[in-house]
Amino acid sequence: MNHVSLPKIFYVYVPNNLLGPNMPSGFTRGILHGIYARESQAILTNILLESGAHWSGIPLHLLTFEEKLINNKLFSQSDLQPWGAMGTELSVSNMMYLNGLRVKMRMIEAEGRHTGIIIDWKDGFSIYPQEHKPLSMIHLDNGQIAAIPNNYFTIEDPHFTVESELTKFYKRGEVIYWEK
Repeated sequence: MNHVSLPKIFYVYVPNNLLGPNMPSGFTRGILHGIYARESQAILTNILLESGAHWSGIPLHLLTFEEKLINNKLFSQSDLQPWGAMGTELSVSNMMYLNGLRVKMRMIEAEGRHTGIIIDWKDGFSIYPQEHKPLSMIHLDNGQIAAIPNNYFTIEDPHFTVESELTKFYKRGEVIYWEK
């Protein structure tokens, strides 16, 4: 298991029921600053809580960017992180261009904004193009956080992208340009 610092911090809300059985209902504010993974499980987080406690192990998809979710439609783990961790050696990068761009989900009825964060694995699990699934961290409009593979959403850049019928012809990349 490899803990990785995120390239930037995010202010989040942690549901109190995740912090202990006797916690009052509601949320506790926190600073999300790192993540880690166990193979085939959800991505887990490192958070500094407003109390000063440092907390590890809360799944990313259970955090929110809003204290109160915008609508009552909550998405499940399989919606928000359809792929489990593909190894324990994470690589996280900040792609500034993507930060703030509107995103439209393809597998669930949701939209949001890209955070610029890309989560990938560097331990050899996804060696072939058809296995490679980097995850984008998306701030959904309802406040939830998603870690979504690149083929599960489209990005809207108002000065560049246009709707196209060509996307239905896209195939996953299966050409291998190198071998070990």
